[in-house]
Amino acid sequence: MKSSDEFWEEFQKRVKEYLDRHYRPANEILLDDTDLRALLKISRRTSLEYRKRKIYPSYKIDGKIFYFLGEIINGIKKNGGNYDS
Repeated sequence: MKSSDEFWEEFQKRVKEYLDRHYRPANEILLDDTDLRALLKISRRTSLEYRKRKIYPSYKIDGKIFYFLGEIINGIKKNGGNYDS
């Protein structure tokens, strides 16, 4: 299992790759639930749990869930990578 530091470094690397591809600020990049799960390497169930616990804001449009990358980053920073409780 990766430490918080290792997770954070890998997460930052993936965010940088997203930003390099899109050339937009993180708060303008919209992810769907599939994008988010791939970025964080989490399951559908874990994504649902994070939404229920309001770790980061989500938006539902026509039955599809979306997130802003900037809000995901802030949610991770706020929770310090600690999501087990």
